Amino acid sequence: MSSQLTQQTIQPSTSSPASSIRAQALRNASGRTVRSDPPTYSSILLVSGRAKSFRSSLDVEDNVEDSRNNSDADSEESYEKPPEHVPARFVPTQRSDDGGYPSHHHHEQFNRTVSAVSLPVGKQLKDMSDKSMYERAVESLNSDPMVHKEVALGRRIGFYRLGKELGAGNFSKVKLGVHQLTKEKVAIKIMDKAKMDQKAQKLLTREIQSMEKMNHPNIIKLFECVETLTRVHLVVEYASGGELYTYVHERGKLSEADAKPLFAQIVSAVAHMHSRNLVHRDIKAENVMFSSPNTVKLVDFGFSCLVSRDQLLETFCGSPPYAAPELFRDKSYSGELVDIWALGVLLYFMLVGVTPFKGETVADMKVMIMEGKFQLPEYISIMAGDLIKGMLRTEIEKRADIEFVKKNFWMRDCRFTKSYLSIKANVKVEDETEKNAINDRVWKIMNNYGITKEMLVEENMDKGPRDAVIGTYRIVQFQVQGEMAKIAKDKDTPPPTSSSFSNGSPTIQNNNRKLKKSRTCAIL
Repeated sequence: MSSQLTQQTIQPSTSSPASSIRAQALRNASGRTVRSDPPTYSSILLVSGRAKSFRSSLDVEDNVEDSRNNSDADSEESYEKPPEHVPARFVPTQRSDDGGYPSHHHHEQFNRTVSAVSLPVGKQLKDMSDKSMYERAVESLNSDPMVHKEVALGRRIGFYRLGKELGAGNFSKVKLGVHQLTKEKVAIKIMDKAKMDQKAQKLLTREIQSMEKMNHPNIIKLFECVETLTRVHLVVEYASGGELYTYVHERGKLSEADAKPLFAQIVSAVAHMHSRNLVHRDIKAENVMFSSPNTVKLVDFGFSCLVSRDQLLETFCGSPPYAAPELFRDKSYSGELVDIWALGVLLYFMLVGVTPFKGETVADMKVMIMEGKFQLPEYISIMAGDLIKGMLRTEIEKRADIEFVKKNFWMRDCRFTKSYLSIKANVKVEDETEKNAINDRVWKIMNNYGITKEMLVEENMDKGPRDAVIGTYRIVQFQVQGEMAKIAKDKDTPPPTSSSFSNGSPTIQNNNRKLKKSRTCAIL
């Protein structure tokens, strides 16, 4: 209502019983005045001198301003004892269809305290109660002024409410977000288009394309990409535990017992990438994140690329301490073998606390890398040392591949995480019970939100991550697969025998040396 409306005391009318009841409902017990010709009102009760709004569950996080006038403030002193009927102030919401007061419609979903002078909330609330969660979310994005304000202030984008900042870069920052329907915490990478050069845009495109092809528990999951005129928002799985690099740097090297299951997860993630003809090219401790004390995720796929079998690459990528010698030496290289070298550097870093190749300058480090010179501390076991040496061979034809790493005797007790099942959102899979069980569970939840398979098709599946419905589906599928993975654990891979190793790998008889006890760290 306009603030230009004058305030006057409402006098009761004797023209009809209805008008008399209306005037009695409007009369303030303390003599305060209310606005004439008011719209529909929702009740705000005065409790302990403060206005408390009874709002619907849709507005539970919104703030209602208390706009008392001077006469309201003066009259509050008289409420030392509550009157028989608590006087009410009214906040305008919407006028009823006939321009007067609407009839009383009570709906059990809206928990309101009704006194003799409280008025109904109106037709709009009843209409909202009949809508699904998805419909209400869409309507609030289109018409709710509070939501528009949050968007303008950078506190909301699409179905996501933004929270604290998790990190920042040259042209981007990462914020914590919460999906409105699923309540899943996510990490939202916000990139300013004006600050992104052609190279940065190419890296972003490559990252999205690579993440679209992967579906593994130890690879960070892409949910949605929300683009505006000025920014690109990349919504991914939230890994709350921080970087592996930060953990080792602050707490020291890991024991072999602690490092082994974490390294096995990283190897599983890289094996999944290679099976999809993808190479990472930037594996390092800074790109491994903890999502829980015992679970890590491989992140940052800006340098990743799709390669055909035996295809050689030419672009130098990665961080110098993790760079393979052929990157400095040769005109072309194998992306998979470059990843293996980086895994060797990473395992050394986890067990020793520093990278194997050191130098005062990058040029000095380059010489050490090309010569393959590094030292293994005495506390590193023979088996772990053999694995590191196999991954850090300068001759590419002698360097270990991903299967050698998985079958190495040092990792004999490790469980290698299986890939998630790839399930299309709108397809019923025949004769695949597990996929159908997951899909049925996902769609049961989606239907509860008010999203149907028909809506998913209508929203155009070709949009991929650039669609809110598909983004919601991916989050629900991620939640369901995570729950089912906890219930039904992966079957253990039987330990390899000595005959399964390549030449030069250690056997049980070779491991007679008594190991020195290294300083251990409890993960997170």
